[in-house]
Amino acid sequence: MEQLYHLLDAFFAPGILLGMAVCLFFLHIPPKGALRNYRLARIVMGTAYLFYAVCIYVEYYVVGHDTNDALARPTILVVACFQAFLFTNTLITLIRINYLSRRQLIIEVLLISAVLLGLVVTHLYYGDVVARWAFWGATLFYVCLLLRYVLLFNREYINYENQMSEYFSDGESHRLLWVKRSFYISLAVGVLALVYALVPMATIGTAFMMIVIVFYMAFGVRFINYALQFQSIEPAITETDETLAEDTSESHLKLMDRIDALMKDDKLYCRTDLSVADIATRLGERARMVSTVISICRQVNFKTYINEYRVLEAKRLLDEDQDNARTIDAIACEAGFANRSSFYRVFKRSQNISPTDYRLTSDQAKNRPATEG
Repeated sequence: MEQLYHLLDAFFAPGILLGMAVCLFFLHIPPKGALRNYRLARIVMGTAYLFYAVCIYVEYYVVGHDTNDALARPTILVVACFQAFLFTNTLITLIRINYLSRRQLIIEVLLISAVLLGLVVTHLYYGDVVARWAFWGATLFYVCLLLRYVLLFNREYINYENQMSEYFSDGESHRLLWVKRSFYISLAVGVLALVYALVPMATIGTAFMMIVIVFYMAFGVRFINYALQFQSIEPAITETDETLAEDTSESHLKLMDRIDALMKDDKLYCRTDLSVADIATRLGERARMVSTVISICRQVNFKTYINEYRVLEAKRLLDEDQDNARTIDAIACEAGFANRSSFYRVFKRSQNISPTDYRLTSDQAKNRPATEG
């Protein structure tokens, strides 16, 4: 195990990280204004990969590969703090394009650097007692940092999901779940790094290094492909909010009536890929205006509004299907649901009964003999 740890620490891990850093630095990103912060995030992540690779080299060749070395634990904590900072800010940037700013980055980097510099200096120039207190102080700072990032990311991701629900009728397909998973995997890596700093054993170090290698490679590939995924979510996260204060409530109601009429007459809700932009185009209105009017007049987001029509359509299809010729999946698709699981979840939430049980109840009602009142 000790030999495997040294092999990973000395060659494999830093080599992969350097390779991914080169890919990120030379990644071509379309010159679109909406991708400005993604370009900044690319530099940040490339720096993160490079920084981590350099830290591993320094730890092994300069500090020494003895896990009991005095500087081993501070070095692990330094890397862990910057990994948490870089990954959190980068992942939030992927779901909120205006989040990152150079000023914000500089302030946070200076704060983290000041704490970690104090940690390293005390271990180099002060006695064991002061160094020990500095280490526990830095550990507490790191735990608080992780908690802050969890709260921050969850808040931003919930806002992002709400944006998708306001714009797409099938918000699940645009949720970028890999961003959420990446955050929590990086959080797990950060917790494991803390364990490794507290108990610097080769066994824990080997597990930590292997997880880091797999995660950094997988995340790097996902991050590089983000520019392609961005095309599908760009309208939902780049449009500015409408200001409707100047409009009268009567104009809201008129537009809402037009939206309702379009749903009933053309059954646009049967399109699984329907977005608020499709309705706005048909009505000659702005997408954000349509979304906001639905929210004001119906007190629900666009996704819920469309799903209400889909549930009614599914009920109609189930009632009309006398001989059960259609499968549940076929009815779900015909009503506009993207998949079976989404259909079951939405239908049951709306009707307090699953589509299968609804069909069974409907069949029993049809077959029940009529009784005289």
